[in-house]
Amino acid sequence: MSFNMKIAVLGGYGEMGKTAVRDLAETFDGRIIVAGRDYKKAAAFARSLKTGNAFPARADAADVKGLAALIKGCDVVVNCAQYYFNLNVMEAALSAGANYIDLGGLFHTTKKQLRLHKKFAKKNLVAVLGCGSTPGITNVMAAYGAERFELVEGIKVRFGGADYTDYGDMPIVVPYSMQTIFDEFTMEPAVLKNGRIRMVEPMYGRELYDFPQPIGRKRCFATLHSELATFPSSFKGLKSCAFKLAFPADFVSKVKFLVDAGFASTEKIAAGSAITPREVSIRLLNRFLPPPHIKVRDEEMLVVDMAGKAGGRRKRVRVVCHAKSSEKWNVSAGAVDTGVPPSIIAQMVAAGRVKRKGVLPPELCIEPEPFFRELKKRGMKVFISK
Repeated sequence: MSFNMKIAVLGGYGEMGKTAVRDLAETFDGRIIVAGRDYKKAAAFARSLKTGNAFPARADAADVKGLAALIKGCDVVVNCAQYYFNLNVMEAALSAGANYIDLGGLFHTTKKQLRLHKKFAKKNLVAVLGCGSTPGITNVMAAYGAERFELVEGIKVRFGGADYTDYGDMPIVVPYSMQTIFDEFTMEPAVLKNGRIRMVEPMYGRELYDFPQPIGRKRCFATLHSELATFPSSFKGLKSCAFKLAFPADFVSKVKFLVDAGFASTEKIAAGSAITPREVSIRLLNRFLPPPHIKVRDEEMLVVDMAGKAGGRRKRVRVVCHAKSSEKWNVSAGAVDTGVPPSIIAQMVAAGRVKRKGVLPPELCIEPEPFFRELKKRGMKVFISK
C-alpha cells in the first residue's frame, strides 16, 4: 500500500465508526487512523482488521488542540463521535488543514456548523455535514430526484425497517446511539410548512406510511433531523418538508416509558450530584447492543417522496434506498447504511472528486450517480419507485 493518503476516523471503534473503518480498510489505498478516548479499544479493533492499513490513536473530541495535532497531515477526518462534539472537531480540522465529514448535527448543531462555511472555503477545505443514512444517503437521493423537476415544492423523508433477528430474551435492542434516540424522542422536531420552519411537539404527526415491500405499512412520527436544516435553502421554492421514522411499536413504547418516567432527563439526580438519570440509563441500556454470537438479519428502506412541477405539469417522484444487514461483518442494515457512506464520501474527498469548498450538505456537493454506484457495490440499491 502506498499510504499517500490518510483518513482519521474519530470514534473509530464505536458502533458506526467500526463500520466506516471496516469499509475503509477493505477499499481505501491509504492509511487509516482509528481514534478514540480509549487507546486499548482502538488498538484492539485496528489489530482485528488484519489489513495492515489501520493504526490506533488516542483522541478526545473535547480537546481541540490535541485533536488538531493528531489529524495534522490527514486528508480527511471522519467524525463518528456524538454530534455534541461536531463544532470542536471542525475547529480542529480547520487548525490542522484537514477536510471534514460527520454523521449529522440533529438540526440545531448543523445550523451552527454551516456558519463556518467561509472559514473552510478560505482554507480550500470542504466539510460535508450529515454523511450517514439519513441525513446522508437521503440528501443525495433528494438531489437525484430534484433533477427531474423544474420546481420542487414538497419533500417527505421516511425511514423504516424490518428485523428478523432472534435476540432471545433481550428486553430491548439499541439500534444506534441511545443519546441520540433520547434526543429524538424529547426534542421538538422541525417541519417546513408553507415555506416556513416550525418547531412542533415531540413525536408529531403520527401516521401510517406505506413503504415499498417487504417493509410495508409502518407507523411513523416526526423527529428532529438535519435534513430540515439544509433542504429549504438547497431546494429553492420548497414549501413543505418533514422527516419521519418508523421504529418497532414495542421499542417506541419502551423508550416513551423511559422518557415519561424521567429516565431520559438531563437534570442532576440530586443537589450536588454530578449524575443525571440519562447518563445512568444510557450506561445500562448500552448493555443491550446485540452480542457477537447473535447473527443479525434485518433490512431497511430510506424513502424520499418529492412533489413539484416539470414541463408545466404537476409531478411526483419517489426515490428509494434498500439496505440489508451484512453477514460478513455481522452488523445491522442501519450500521451498513450509516457507517459505509462516510467511508465512500471520505474517499471521494481525499481523491479530489468533491470539487466545491466550504461547509456543505451532501445534496449540494456529492454527485448522485457515482455515489450510488459505490453504494451498490456494498449491497445498497437506490432506485426510482413508481
